[in-house]
Amino acid sequence: MLRKLPSSTRPYLLSQSLNRPTLIARSRIIPSTRHVHVRAISFSSIPRAMARAFRIPAYGAAIGAGGLGYANYKLEGVRNATSEILSNVSDKFSSAYNSAADGLNSAADIGSSLASQLQGRISDTGQGVQDTAEAFRNGTKEWWEAFTSQFAKSQAQQESGSRSSSSSNSRKGNTREGSEQPQNNGNGGGEEALLGLVGAAAAAHVQEKRTDPFSSGGGDEHQLLQLTRKLIEIRSVLLSVDQSEALKLPSIVVIGSQSSGKSSVLEAIVGHEFLPKGDNMVTRRPIELTLINTPPSAASSSSTPAEYGVFPNMPGMGKITSFATIQKTLTDLNLSVPPELAVSDDPIHLQIHSPHVPDLTLIDLPGYIQISSMDQPEELKDKISGLCDKYIREPNIILAVCAADVDLANSPALRASRRVDPLGTRTIGVVTKMDLVKPEHGATIVRGERYPLHLGYVGVVCKAPPTTGVFKSIRGDRESPNVTGAVLRREEEFFGGENSRYFGRDKKVMVGTDTLRRRLMDVLETSMSSSLHGITNAVQLELEEASYQFKVQYNDRRITSESYMAETIDALKARFKEYTAQFTKPAVRSKLKEMLDDKVMNILEKLYWDDPRTIELTKLAEDRKLTSEDLDSYWKYKLETASSLLTKSGVGRDSTGLVAEGLRQLIDSIATGEPFTFHPSVSERITEFSHAILRERMGLTADQVENCIKPYKYEVEVDEREWNVGRDRAEDKFTEEIKRCDFKLKEVQNRLGGSRKLNGLIKHVGELEKWEEERRKRRFSVSGANGEDGDEVVEEGAPVLDAYKYSPAQIIDGRHALLLSNRLSLLKLRQQALKSRRCRSGPDQSAFCPEAFLAVVADKLAYTSTMFINIELLEQFFYQFPREIDSRILYDLNREEIARFARENPKIKQHLDLQERKDKLESVMRSLQSLVNLQKDAKGSSTGTSRREGLFTKFF
Repeated sequence: MLRKLPSSTRPYLLSQSLNRPTLIARSRIIPSTRHVHVRAISFSSIPRAMARAFRIPAYGAAIGAGGLGYANYKLEGVRNATSEILSNVSDKFSSAYNSAADGLNSAADIGSSLASQLQGRISDTGQGVQDTAEAFRNGTKEWWEAFTSQFAKSQAQQESGSRSSSSSNSRKGNTREGSEQPQNNGNGGGEEALLGLVGAAAAAHVQEKRTDPFSSGGGDEHQLLQLTRKLIEIRSVLLSVDQSEALKLPSIVVIGSQSSGKSSVLEAIVGHEFLPKGDNMVTRRPIELTLINTPPSAASSSSTPAEYGVFPNMPGMGKITSFATIQKTLTDLNLSVPPELAVSDDPIHLQIHSPHVPDLTLIDLPGYIQISSMDQPEELKDKISGLCDKYIREPNIILAVCAADVDLANSPALRASRRVDPLGTRTIGVVTKMDLVKPEHGATIVRGERYPLHLGYVGVVCKAPPTTGVFKSIRGDRESPNVTGAVLRREEEFFGGENSRYFGRDKKVMVGTDTLRRRLMDVLETSMSSSLHGITNAVQLELEEASYQFKVQYNDRRITSESYMAETIDALKARFKEYTAQFTKPAVRSKLKEMLDDKVMNILEKLYWDDPRTIELTKLAEDRKLTSEDLDSYWKYKLETASSLLTKSGVGRDSTGLVAEGLRQLIDSIATGEPFTFHPSVSERITEFSHAILRERMGLTADQVENCIKPYKYEVEVDEREWNVGRDRAEDKFTEEIKRCDFKLKEVQNRLGGSRKLNGLIKHVGELEKWEEERRKRRFSVSGANGEDGDEVVEEGAPVLDAYKYSPAQIIDGRHALLLSNRLSLLKLRQQALKSRRCRSGPDQSAFCPEAFLAVVADKLAYTSTMFINIELLEQFFYQFPREIDSRILYDLNREEIARFARENPKIKQHLDLQERKDKLESVMRSLQSLVNLQKDAKGSSTGTSRREGLFTKFF
């Protein structure tokens, strides 16, 4: 605001008391003199002062408001006067400070309390003052445009009227100033100096915000911002839909040599230093920069920061408010390119949201080089040129950055743009470092007379002066301040003043970062608008194709990642419930009986079938006079031993392990089936927590089963029904065992070539084993009697082995056949015993029929184990497993993990991609249609507003 006020205006703060500082809100302005009469009023009197200002005569109000807002745009002499006045004010502040030094030392406590009160009240009222001043500035600006357009022809008469009015007001100002002067010379001179410094710092802060042309907008500027923003949003959506050239809207591609100042131009546009810096080539990847203008009111009314950056491809970083962090991230991403490659075409996407930036899409590319260094590949120059050629193709806009101190004929950026854009219809030249050459030479370059471009050249300085001095000390050090306003002021100082004769508006040259920003917005909007018709047709064709495919392939059936996840979990639960039918009580009891029957057969083989006296037991059972009490204790001991081996063999552990293994196999079959073949991580998670449940329950279940079958280890009571069931089951098992032995014996018979050869081989092997047994006996007897080695004894009567009749393999088969034959004979003998009258008589004959007794014990063990396994293991597992599915899969996954889960299935991924493509194209089509309607409305409003507007129409 200080820069835009007339030279004679001196805003400062007065203090009527230490507890109520007031800000000057209204002043009487005398342009021809350097004296200002100030009336101290409170903030609440601002609206009343403005109302009284409108009651003055029409021309007087016009001259006063115009001089208050933009007198420096018309009167260059006022600028010089302002600089002189500010220096005089600074001298007065210094003298006031020196004169009041003693007083300030004695009033240190008062000053500290005053500072705390000022800080609190300024923070409370600063926002209200800025909002009011902002609204007044916008209204004044629009009013001034209407005023200048309506009174452009009578400018000389207005200036003469202004001078006469100034002379009259000068006399009034001198009189009133003399009357109020003693108020500033009291004891509070030092305090008023401190108030003046605080007010100047606050005014400078307001001025820094006001100098940013994008801090607020209105009218056509606002419509332009909205149109460009919508087109940029459409471009982002189209890039996510398809990378084809037909669906691309133009972007601004920044090219230039490494020392041309590309980074300074981009940072001046953004207002922050955020691009990677370094001695060696740091920019190794394209940086696709999207600038998004956010209204200051939206940022202040929410928790969203005013300025922040977002890396769309790295959602974990969130909103980054520190531009130093953005710079470090960009540096790390660029340095991730291996040194042997030097450059990569994989772009880095960055979005910057700020109220100080325009809506633009910029692509920063690695700078051109002339030769490669020792640590760079030789083909680096060609790779950079090829990467830049890829981006500067149509429809992109080329921003060719050139340094003013280098001849444009040697500019690689202009040379590359001339190659793809000979007429320069989509190339904007940016001439940097304008302060390093003479003004007349710089103006010649910017005019583009030697190397013309259709879009012209823009000269910039892009250097912000350091923010130091008394204002910074009062305002405080703020991290990463926006330097856009400082850059614009620096450029205005350079291109104005004496240099205005070369860079003035009448010279038809474009200079300044503000001009560059607006030029880029205009060119980008124009280029996007020109592409609107073609992109609309291309999007329409793509949408029709996507709709047709979606109808044919999926019958317009829509799905989501969440719905697929829910359907998959429901299918998993349904399949699990279906497979649980395999673990009913009868099914589990049958499995346990099979396991225990195998144990029984192994015990019988070990204790009875391998015992030669088993045939004697069969003969004893045929003796009807022999009772169980008269039976030899040898057979009673064998029965007790067999029962102990069965009951004390770890039945609880084995039965629990058998059922748990069945559950593991069930879960593994479900987790490895469709559709979990496409979801290995979820399948692994299902297997993991199901096994964890089983491990938790197995130990407890095994202990419970062992405790329940413990009585059977000492005594087993068998009734008549159980005995009959056990005997029948034993007969069935013997029948199965006989069938297996008979089957194996037939296999050997088939290998030998018939039963005759089998019988001969069995007879030969039998004689051979008999002779070997006798030989061992004779050798033992001879060696014991004579003390000589038995191997030296010549044995007579040994059978002659016909080596040509039976091979060693046949001898081995013969031994197996002999064993199977003996086992088959014994099994048939014991089967007959089970069918005998003694075994049918009841459980009292268990010593004669151990097979039936052990079958009964196995049946009791299976029944008891099944009951407790069902309670302790199966029911708990069936209850916990579905709930663990919900808690560890359905509810534990976030949206990103669910989306990734759905896209692991190729069919679902194809469905979702086509559906998302169709939705995005429909959204883009609606946005394009709204832009077309907006263009039609703009054309209609431009033709309908040709009537002449009044002087105060825009102001009100």
